[in-house]
Amino acid sequence: MGHMRLNDVVGEIVGEVIAGRAINKRQAAVNRWDDIDADGQYLAGIDGVVARIDTRARRLKLKAEQSSAPDQAALPFQLPAAVAMDIDGTTLVATRQLSRAEFERAIAIRRMQIANDQHALREWRNALRQADQFWAENPDWSFGECLDAILAKGGTPLGGEAVQ
Repeated sequence: MGHMRLNDVVGEIVGEVIAGRAINKRQAAVNRWDDIDADGQYLAGIDGVVARIDTRARRLKLKAEQSSAPDQAALPFQLPAAVAMDIDGTTLVATRQLSRAEFERAIAIRRMQIANDQHALREWRNALRQADQFWAENPDWSFGECLDAILAKGGTPLGGEAVQ
């Protein structure tokens, strides 16, 4: 049993990535597991089970009730068998059990997730557009070298807004 807090070990692993080293997350966790104290190992175990529950629930698809009729039609839509009822996804509910209000809440949550994903995608595209002005002449550069060049240029991107 280790003596380090879980957050400290995670911070060191992420620090390696930030420093430029590519890692295998699973292998890094295995390699550092014995450094983590008992409370951290307990929390990591709980988090691991929660992640597996989430993954399994999202993979299962809603299916029509089994009937004795072999020619039963398939549903005209595909939904997960369980859905998160809060933004952080901690409360899962069987899709079949949703009331109309809960169904609408699930749609609203999904809409927020999609909006957040679209915003992140716009940021990635904007970053690529900004870096492309340097990658065009320096195709071997890393993104970090492009960032340095953007900052050296005064942080003014192609669109005229400051880069942060």
